[in-house]
Amino acid sequence: MRPTRRWLATRVLVPALLAVAVGANVDFTALPYLSPERFTAVLLVDGQAYFGHLDDNGAGGTVRLSDVYYFQDAQKGSTGMPLGLIKRGAEAHQPTDTMRINRDKVLAIERLAASSQVVAAIAAQRGLGKDAQAGFLERRIVADGGLMAAQRAATENALARGFKKAADQVRTAQTELVLPVSAETAARIVAKAGDDLRSVRAAALGALAAAYGMDQTAADAYVRTAAARLDAPDAAVPAILLAPDLYAIVTRADTLYAQVSDGAITQMTRK
Repeated sequence: MRPTRRWLATRVLVPALLAVAVGANVDFTALPYLSPERFTAVLLVDGQAYFGHLDDNGAGGTVRLSDVYYFQDAQKGSTGMPLGLIKRGAEAHQPTDTMRINRDKVLAIERLAASSQVVAAIAAQRGLGKDAQAGFLERRIVADGGLMAAQRAATENALARGFKKAADQVRTAQTELVLPVSAETAARIVAKAGDDLRSVRAAALGALAAAYGMDQTAADAYVRTAAARLDAPDAAVPAILLAPDLYAIVTRADTLYAQVSDGAITQMTRK
């Protein structure tokens, strides 16, 4: 007796199609399904590391990574961390968030623990309403209120750290260098630099408020109250790896802080 079409569809075709669709995307060693979203680190022989969703069926000369993040040197910044996390896709050549990596360039492939700071920073980025969904049959990782509060506190502290560093540089130049300008002129330059540094900090706090979804009224109130306590960093606030959007706010502020302090020092020392 020949099999019916319905039997063929339910017993043969559907399982076969599911196997094709799922096989390349699901790690069968990581059962059960509907597990928390999994992130993988792909470490390259040149020392670079990329993080994201790995799709590797063991065939071919490449591995595929999607929803990709990577590290940037942050030692000269004010985050308090040696590295900052960047979301791939904002570079000048505007790559997609998927990349293929030649296997001969790969040193190691490692699963990231749920407690990883990289995972926490990505979860915080999701908490800001940014970036891609989780993979098929995975529960998407999103930061809870406690982690989002910690990220905001660390960002504020980084802004305070950068502000203090720039202000100290200007004051040190005023007090320790033999200046070709009068003391009154130097004082005016220092005062103007202080105002400009506070403006940079206020703009960064405004960007932080926007990232957290505050409306204009709430953002204005937040900037006023936060600025009043951020002349210096709080040693009790730990440095953590920031979500990429928050890291971008800090690095932009650091660039502007440096421009203000360098400009003021140049004015005071110019003959």
